[in-house]
Amino acid sequence: MSEALASSSATLPPGQLRARPRPRPAPRPVQLGTRYLGLLSAWAVAIGLSFKSEMLSPTQVWQATAGLAALTTLGLVFLHARNRTPAWMSLDHYISPVLIIIAASAFSILAPDYRVHALAMLTMGAFIFASGFVDLSRGMGRERPLHRFLRDATTFCALLALFFLILQSNDLPNVIKFSAVFVVALLSGYRSFRFATKREGLALLSAFLTAGTVTFGAFGMVTYLNQGSQYVAVILAFAWYAWQGLTVHALDDSLSRRIMFEYGLFAVICVYLIALALVTGRPIG
Repeated sequence: MSEALASSSATLPPGQLRARPRPRPAPRPVQLGTRYLGLLSAWAVAIGLSFKSEMLSPTQVWQATAGLAALTTLGLVFLHARNRTPAWMSLDHYISPVLIIIAASAFSILAPDYRVHALAMLTMGAFIFASGFVDLSRGMGRERPLHRFLRDATTFCALLALFFLILQSNDLPNVIKFSAVFVVALLSGYRSFRFATKREGLALLSAFLTAGTVTFGAFGMVTYLNQGSQYVAVILAFAWYAWQGLTVHALDDSLSRRIMFEYGLFAVICVYLIALALVTGRPIG
């Protein structure tokens, strides 16, 4: 064993140090855990189910959505403060739940019947629980490989839903649409990049560049592609996922050929979908 270590170290170029693995925080006891998080998610679902009442106008639904987002955020703040989660004041712990609540409430307004509305609210509760569970486990030093998938899945689904809802709205001018796309991409990217770096400025700069790229793509596709909002939303979501994925692994110093191939595949799909829309010249699907 010692000879193998010696031979491997001898192959390093002179002056180059061996990369040290990033230390993981030791697991700590949890004051409030999954039971509290499940109760908070259940209360959010129970409140959200009342949004479909005929007594509420769309304006009142949005007001209730703001109240639900504030209550959920306060509940998560209490959870992380009680458990002394590292950097519990950072916004990345609370971005996904707020975006998920906004997306579910918008779907509830557009839902044709109560069953679709109930499904949207149940999905909202599951995503709030999954997002909070990932942050809680990471703060307690109990992060697992599955947690990164849960983080990416909840962020991506909320991003895709909001992109579709923004682009399909005929009441909003394009300036408001593109601004909303930028804000959603910025917040979602900031949450992803905070998992790769503890530097707030670097995470914010990376999120800003990602959001700017996605917004520029949204402007081009809305202007020149004769496609529906769902088609453009899928392309934008894939483009965001590919860009942020490569950037996250670059910041985390874990970028490899396999990872570049996986995220590059999403970029190839985006290019294919754009080329297909340009060639056909008519709405697809």
